[in-house]
Amino acid sequence: MEMKKVKNARTGTKRITAIAVGLVVVLCVAGIAFLGNKYLFIREINFYGNRHLTNAELLSLAGLSQKRPLFSVTTGDIYRQLKTSPWIKDALVRKDLSGNVTVYLTEAVAVAILQIDETPCLVDSDGLRLEEIRPEPVYFLPVVKIDPTSHKEAYRDAVELARALNERKVTAHGGNIELTGTRPEDVTMKVDGVPVKIGAGDLPRKLEKLDFVRDELGKRNMSVEYIDLRFADRIVVKPLKQDVRAPERKGKPEADKVRKQAKQKNARHKKSDKKVAGGKTKKHVG
Repeated sequence: MEMKKVKNARTGTKRITAIAVGLVVVLCVAGIAFLGNKYLFIREINFYGNRHLTNAELLSLAGLSQKRPLFSVTTGDIYRQLKTSPWIKDALVRKDLSGNVTVYLTEAVAVAILQIDETPCLVDSDGLRLEEIRPEPVYFLPVVKIDPTSHKEAYRDAVELARALNERKVTAHGGNIELTGTRPEDVTMKVDGVPVKIGAGDLPRKLEKLDFVRDELGKRNMSVEYIDLRFADRIVVKPLKQDVRAPERKGKPEADKVRKQAKQKNARHKKSDKKVAGGKTKKHVG
């Protein structure tokens, strides 16, 4: 019985001690927070990894400013504020008691321009809209003309194609690369005015074929109606149709004139080779 009382007393002492320690910890945290809000301020804010967004834009987005109480905003609050921008893919926020706030950012990368109405906008590799831009005659990125709402799969594959084109630095000469299609197998890009049927999947191999075809067409100075790269074992190139009869008709009068002049010249030459003597015509020899 006495052993049980001793055991209960020890248990009660442990509980009291734990409660006391907990209260001390709470009081310490509260005291630090009070003193922190009163004496600790944000002294320096550094952003790393941002290329599109400026530091001023990030400060406004995160709601940060120097001389603001250090504990008035948590790292979680800063993270959530930054993630409201479609340009921020991820962020890592650090604070220390010296008043330094450091933010490491992973920004989205624009891979294409979505243009299905009068207002074009930049999109990232996931097809998410980043921001609207003003219309231009020539853009620095492939232009996707596929409605992401009604043709989701074709749009997804077109964005993937745009990313691959950027990685391989495929460009058009004096124009835009336009991506169209309603189904993945119909995805087509127009480069230098020539439709190139790409389809879905196996983009590295298809783009290697495209490099080869463009080089060959340039060497031969050849115009084509379209290029089809959707087949695994062949490349289809359809030459541009030309009216070969029109040049012939146009050049026929000139050719008739040349033939007539040649006949007249031959007639004069034959006449000079003959001499007339004694009222008789003699063929000159020699």
